[in-house]
Amino acid sequence: MTNKTILITGATRGIGWDIAKLAAQAQYHVILNGRNQEQLDLRVKLLRTSYPDAQIEGVIFDVTDRETVAKVALSVGPIDILVNNAGIALDNWWVKMSPNDWDDVIATNLTGVFNVTHFLTENIKDGGQIVMMTSRSAILGNMGQANYAASKAGLIALTKTLAQELKRRDIRVNCLSPAAMTDMTVPAMEKVKQRYDGKLPEEWQIGSSKQVADFVVNHLLHTDQTGQVYAVNGDEIGFWDEPTYHTLRG
Repeated sequence: MTNKTILITGATRGIGWDIAKLAAQAQYHVILNGRNQEQLDLRVKLLRTSYPDAQIEGVIFDVTDRETVAKVALSVGPIDILVNNAGIALDNWWVKMSPNDWDDVIATNLTGVFNVTHFLTENIKDGGQIVMMTSRSAILGNMGQANYAASKAGLIALTKTLAQELKRRDIRVNCLSPAAMTDMTVPAMEKVKQRYDGKLPEEWQIGSSKQVADFVVNHLLHTDQTGQVYAVNGDEIGFWDEPTYHTLRG
């Protein structure tokens, strides 16, 4: 049982929804965010019914709408944990990627995180935590995901910078690279299956959003570490080392 407040963006489905459910089960004060009022209301009602001892709220906003995010920050009150989960993927080969697809992904995945985190930082209590969602493609690259990889790489840099800046308030800032079957990843996995006679190769096998949520709620939210990039794929849990500098000698 906890008296902490957690705000989760993109909390009506996928990883965000599973984090919300586990947080409610642990009796956090859960604030769900979504863009669709009807869907958000249904999720809030479901959590209140399933976990009557938990305090559940919903806040409607699009992370790309800076003005609305700023207004929400003035009304939402103090929070302990911010989970920047909202994100989109519009994959295509580089030569076929439209400027709109580039702009939309950057606006949601990177600038959207700026909007939410910038305006809510003052709401986060000292000793709180910010969680970013990145991707393996941000670290290693991935064909067809130039926009997505670039947006998620930006979040790693943002995580490491904010970890330093917010250390004075003992606010931990960490990044998580999840691998999970969600509404966003299923289309990409189906394309992979088509290339391999309907089966996913071993290197493409990924876990569930529930496993990611379990790591977030039961492990990541309790860590003393900051500025880290963690990874979860099913039962496989780890972290990425810092980049290593090598001198080039003539």
